[in-house]
Amino acid sequence: MNNHLKCIEDAYGGPFDMGVTVPSSKQRNGLNHLDDLLSCIKRWPIAWRQGVLTKTRRESAAERRQRIVPDLFAADSDVDGKRILLLDDTFTSGGTMASAAHALRDAGAACVIGIAFGRQLNASREEARDLLAELPQRPLDLETCPVHGLSDFDLFLMS
Repeated sequence: MNNHLKCIEDAYGGPFDMGVTVPSSKQRNGLNHLDDLLSCIKRWPIAWRQGVLTKTRRESAAERRQRIVPDLFAADSDVDGKRILLLDDTFTSGGTMASAAHALRDAGAACVIGIAFGRQLNASREEARDLLAELPQRPLDLETCPVHGLSDFDLFLMS
């Protein structure tokens, strides 16, 4: 995130005012594992706000992943007029993240850009087969910009 945030911001309209996490479906004692993780990071380029999104109802994973559920989350009014970076732990179909983004926009957020730590792929789905076949040959490269596909060095030369 520290290395590539500027590229993400440039690609999506400018700096973010706030980072928000999607509440976990398995919260215990009101804690969100993503908020806990982010609180351990000493140097982070975005101000992360805890508790901005709250889950308003229970919905099975299968149901919420298939569509936007407009009232699945409620968002704090502090998001009004702000550019939000929305972080989720896993991207399966996009339904949960889209529902969270919907709540943020309903509360007045000017812009919501979603990013996920991981991607869940189902080998039985045709659209995932090519990517799954390619993954064993593709090295994990944290230095390559997720927006431009360039290394940190290449981006430095461009600036």
